[in-house]
Amino acid sequence: MAEGETRVDDIANDNEALEAKARQLLGEDVTLDANEVLGTDFEILDRSICAVLVRKNGGAGAIRVTGGTFKNVVTGPTQGTGFVIVTIQAGEDCMLLGTPSVRYFRHCRS
Repeated sequence: MAEGETRVDDIANDNEALEAKARQLLGEDVTLDANEVLGTDFEILDRSICAVLVRKNGGAGAIRVTGGTFKNVVTGPTQGTGFVIVTIQAGEDCMLLGTPSVRYFRHCRS
């Protein structure tokens, strides 16, 4: 598993546990969007998103993070099963390629 990518199969259906895991990984409060979405080819995520919950065997595509530690998570029917959280640090950009199945973690507004 690549740096910045954390497997979360055991808690994938528990929103509170997912938020707690993302808080631990990022060191800040986050909220998890309620619904899974399909990315659109070459979508750059806005800065309110600090992590992505990725369904490995979802739509065919990839989640790519650049600008710091390079991360590339390939998704699709042939990529095995399970879920990973991909973190996005300050100064990094995240883009969706193809149509990966994802849910977004967002920074909490204070």
